Amino acid sequence: PSAEMMTLMWSFIVSIYSIGGLLGSLSAGYLSVRFGRKKAMLCANIPALLSAALMGLSRLCGSFEMVIAGRLFSGVCGGKLAFLPMLLNKISPKKLRGFINVTSTVFLALGKAVARILGLRELLGTEDMWNVLLSFSGLVALIQLLFLPFFPESPPYLLLQKEDKAGCLKAMKQLWGEGNYHTEFDDLMKEKAITKGTKIMNVLEVLRERSVYPQLCAMLLLLLSLQLCGLSAV
Repeated sequence: PSAEMMTLMWSFIVSIYSIGGLLGSLSAGYLSVRFGRKKAMLCANIPALLSAALMGLSRLCGSFEMVIAGRLFSGVCGGKLAFLPMLLNKISPKKLRGFINVTSTVFLALGKAVARILGLRELLGTEDMWNVLLSFSGLVALIQLLFLPFFPESPPYLLLQKEDKAGCLKAMKQLWGEGNYHTEFDDLMKEKAITKGTKIMNVLEVLRERSVYPQLCAMLLLLLSLQLCGLSAV
């Protein structure tokens, strides 16, 4: 192919990750409500495994289309990272919730740093090993698929969506150890009473709802500030 076509193909391979991320993030809310946080996390690992398989096969088949498809699935998995803060927030005890929520951001930055190191030409950033590097996320997805089924579902989902009081208390004890969790249970019951009949809004409905503008602006300000704080450079 010509130099212009090579540039176009390369740009498409790089940018299609963002398209996959958009698709993954838009479906995250629906899947988390429909199937629960744990099952949604399990579903999120399937695109990563598909991406790893396609990246591995792309070198054997000499197919750039497989690289494009693999990047798309990898983006879908990345977009579903929204499941992680939701799951951590719901399964954490209240006194540790803030601390545990922050760990997802810390390990995300750590993962980027490890990827940069593995991508060096002295390690996996070579002509022979690039497909191994791009398939590496499949190993992490496989580990999650093996261990996540042994974790209980989040207590709020069991109570608020499934109305399973016994299952909610059992999950609390599995996650937090033996103890008296009636205070947390009562808080969830109050939340259930407040949110009863509340419609789950899609993205466009949220943007039209003026009552959530303060929270929306605060969230956007935080996310945009992260891009300017030097975190990516570090």
